[in-house]
Amino acid sequence: MKQARPSRTTTPRVVAAVAALAAITALASCTMVGEDLNGVRFKADGPTGCIQDCNSFYKSQFDAEQKLHDSNVEACQALPQPDKGDCLTAEDARHQAAMTALGAAKIECQNGCHRQGSGLAS
Repeated sequence: MKQARPSRTTTPRVVAAVAALAAITALASCTMVGEDLNGVRFKADGPTGCIQDCNSFYKSQFDAEQKLHDSNVEACQALPQPDKGDCLTAEDARHQAAMTALGAAKIECQNGCHRQGSGLAS
């Protein structure tokens, strides 16, 4: 019996998607250095505005991930039967990992909002 191998056409796409998501997750946060580097916060709206920024940013990231997942599932569906099942399983695992990573990054972003500096600057 011949073993199914991952399709060569979808594997690079899945690897590229995982790498891109890892880069986005690693680089994305409310503040890379922190607005309170010198103890002064430049936004007067405080944690509430920061949390709204986090929510907005990660909503767009969740939406982009869902579109990528839908596209990858569509590509898997176009494969012949022996490869289709493996492709769908791999894509589901990738998507679940991406959504978990985005959820954790969103929470970290929101937590960072509460650690901002206590001073205000106009």
